[in-house]
Amino acid sequence: MRDSWSVPVLLALAALAGYAAGARTVQAQTEALPFSTGDTVTFFFQSEGSSWKCRIDEIRGGFARCGDPSSPQVVRYGDRQPDLQ
Repeated sequence: MRDSWSVPVLLALAALAGYAAGARTVQAQTEALPFSTGDTVTFFFQSEGSSWKCRIDEIRGGFARCGDPSSPQVVRYGDRQPDLQ
């Protein structure tokens, strides 16, 4: 005589095994930005005929936070030091 709970348990185990066998690891592709923390970039606005300078203070994913290039730079632990030119 079979136990009434064995069929659902076996079905659940089979479903878990099938899911585990078919699962693939996924890794996000990182975007290579043309600048890094500490670099100074200039934005040109053709429609207005003006430009704006910005020092990259922080990069998170695909977003960069700008700072005033004339103010002293705050270096935090883990930041890459800007190249000396």
